[in-house]
Amino acid sequence: MTNVIAFDFNSKTITSPPPDGIQAVIDAGSYCWIDMDRTSDAAAILDALDVGPDTIERIAKDLIQGQFIMAQNCIHFTLLEPQLDSNILCLNTLHVVVGNGYLATIHNQPSAVLAHLRETYEEDFSANAVSGGFLLFEIADYLIGEYRATLTKISQHVETIQKQLLENDGDKILTGASTELTRSLLDYRNAVISARETIYELATRRHPYVSETTQPYLDRQTISLERLAGDAATERAVLSEVLNLYMGIVSHRTNRVVDRLTIVSLIFLPLNFLAAVYGMNFEFMPEIHWKHGYLLFWGVVSLLVTTLILLIRYRRWV
Repeated sequence: MTNVIAFDFNSKTITSPPPDGIQAVIDAGSYCWIDMDRTSDAAAILDALDVGPDTIERIAKDLIQGQFIMAQNCIHFTLLEPQLDSNILCLNTLHVVVGNGYLATIHNQPSAVLAHLRETYEEDFSANAVSGGFLLFEIADYLIGEYRATLTKISQHVETIQKQLLENDGDKILTGASTELTRSLLDYRNAVISARETIYELATRRHPYVSETTQPYLDRQTISLERLAGDAATERAVLSEVLNLYMGIVSHRTNRVVDRLTIVSLIFLPLNFLAAVYGMNFEFMPEIHWKHGYLLFWGVVSLLVTTLILLIRYRRWV
C-alpha cells in the first residue's frame, strides 16, 4: 500500500494525491512524502521519480544493515528500527530515499517511527516547517525515541538478570537469556552507531536534497545517538561484570566442594589401606590370632583419624 502526502509550504496546505500524480504535484511546487509498506511496491514509483536502478535493486534486497549512499538523483539511506520481542532484539529496516521535492519511506515491517510521524506531521508542518527537511528531523527524533525506549527495557532486563544471578538462580539463565541479551546489546549498539553515521552525513554533507536550515537540527541529533551508543556499551559492560561475578562465585563454591572432598579422601585413604591389608586372604596373618587384635585395629584407626583431624584443623585446611 502506498500513501502520498503533499505539503505546500506557500499556502500551508496538505493534500493526498494519488501515486500516479506525484510528479505533477512536485512540479507544481509541493513537497511529497511517499510511504510504501512493501519494498515490492517501490520499483515502479521510484522509477517514475528517476531513481536509479542500483538504488531500486538495493531496496528490493532489503538487507538488514545501515547504509548511506549518494546516488546521482537522490540520497538513499537505511535506518534500523529496534523492536524488543520477549527480550530478544529484532531490527527492522527502514529505507529512506530523498530526492528533488520528495521523501520516500519503504519498509516491509510495521514502523513505529512512521506511526508517530503520521500522528504529528500536520501539527509540525503548520507550526514550524519551512521545508521538507522537517520530515527528516522528525524521523530522526522518533527513531531516537524508539532507541531510548528499547534501551530502557534492555536495562530493566539486565537488572532482572543481575538479581537472579545474585539470588542463586543463575543456572537457569546463564546460557539462555544472558547470552541473547549480550547479543542484543551488541546489535543495538551497532544499529545506533549506524544511525549516528547516517544522520551525521545528512547534517554535514552539502547536497541539494536536504536544506541547510535542517542540517543544524540533524547535527544535534547525533549527540543523542552518541550518548545512546555509550549507554549501550555501559549496559553491556555491566552485564559482563555480573556474569563474571557469578562465574567467580560458582568457581569459589566448586573449590570449596573440592576441598571438602579432598579432606574426606585424605581421611579415608589410610583407612582404605588398612582395610585392604586385613581383607587379604593370606593363610598366615599373626594379628588375626591375637586375643585383642580386633580392638587394636580399631584403636589404630581411631588414633589415625584423630591425628588427621587435628592436623587439618591446625593447618586450617577447612
